[in-house]
Amino acid sequence: MTPAPLNSAAPAEPPAGSARRGWLSVLFGAAVSLAAFWLIARSVDFNLTLGVLGSSQWVFVFAAVLAQLGAMGFSVRRWQVLLRPYPTRFWMLTQIFFSAHLLNTILPIKLGTVARVLLAAETANLNVGFVLGSVALEKVLDTFVMLLLLLLLTPFVPMPVWMRDSLAVSVFLVVAAVIALASARRLREPLLSRLARLERQIFKRESVRVTSFVRGILESLNNLTRRREAAVVIAWTMAIWLVGWAVNQLLFAALGIDVPWSASLFVIVVLQVGTRVPALPANLGVFHFLVILALGVYGVDESAALAYAILLHLVVFVIPAVLGAGLAVPLGARLIRLVADKRARSIELGATNL
Repeated sequence: MTPAPLNSAAPAEPPAGSARRGWLSVLFGAAVSLAAFWLIARSVDFNLTLGVLGSSQWVFVFAAVLAQLGAMGFSVRRWQVLLRPYPTRFWMLTQIFFSAHLLNTILPIKLGTVARVLLAAETANLNVGFVLGSVALEKVLDTFVMLLLLLLLTPFVPMPVWMRDSLAVSVFLVVAAVIALASARRLREPLLSRLARLERQIFKRESVRVTSFVRGILESLNNLTRRREAAVVIAWTMAIWLVGWAVNQLLFAALGIDVPWSASLFVIVVLQVGTRVPALPANLGVFHFLVILALGVYGVDESAALAYAILLHLVVFVIPAVLGAGLAVPLGARLIRLVADKRARSIELGATNL
C-alpha cells in the first residue's frame, strides 16, 4: 500500500476519537464532582466547618505537611529501586515525580503519569515500557497493601456495602499481577519471539517497537523476583503507608477530633478506592465527600469531617502541587518538546504503515 502523505486526513482520525473520549471523561468527572458538592452542601453547616478550621492547631498541620513530603520522598526512593539496575539520580526523579503530581492536580484527565513515564525514559535514557512497568508495579503494591489493611480493619470497622462492591477490581489487579510475576521468566522469551514475528508481519518490515516496549515491561518485573530488591521495595512501601497514617493522625490532633487509630487507615483505604473514578482536577468534591463518608462510620459530625477533608486535601494535594510547580520549571520546555516529538513520530509511523 502506498504510504499516505503526512498531511492526509487518515492519520488524524484516531486523535479525534481520542479527544472525544477525553472530553466525555472530563464531562463525566465534572458531573461526579458536582454531585458530590451537592451532597456535601445538603448535610454540612459551613459556619461550623469554618469554626472548626479556625480553631485548628497549626503546629500539627505543619508537622503533617512535613510528613506528607517525607512520604512522597519515600515514594521517589521506591521508584528509584524499581528502576534498577539502571542508574538514576534521586533529585532528577524527585523533580519528575512532583511535576507529575502537579499535572495530575491541575488537569481534569490525569496526564501526570504519562508525563512521568516519558520524562524519566527520556532523561535517564530508559525503555518507555520499563518505566511504565515500574509505575504499574507501584500501583499493584499499593493495592495489595490496601487489601491487607482491609483485612486488618474488618474486626474494627463495619465495612459499607458500597466499599465491598468496589474491591472486585482491586482483587483482580493483584491476582493478575501475581500471575504475571510467577510466569514472567518462563514465558518471557517465547512471548517476545511471537510478538516480534507478528509485528513484522503486520508492518511488513523490520519493526521491533512494540516488542521492545513489551520487553521493557517484562523486564521491570524482575526487581520483584529478586529477594533483595523485593525486600527493599516492600520496606519502602510499608514506610509510605505508615507515614500516610501518621499524616492523618496529626490532622485529627490538629482539629481535636477524637477517633480510634483505625480511622486514619480507613480514610486512606476509602480514598484509595473512591478517587479512582473520574472527577474534577485534584478530585475536588469527590475527595471531600469520601472523607465525610469514611468519618461518618466513626460518628464524626459532617461539618467537622468537612473541615478535616479540607485540611487533608490541602496537605496531600495543594501544597505538594505548589512545590511541583517550582520543580517543573526546568522540566517544562523538555516536556513540551518531548510530547511534540512523540506526537510527530506517531503521526509519521502511522502514515508510513498505511
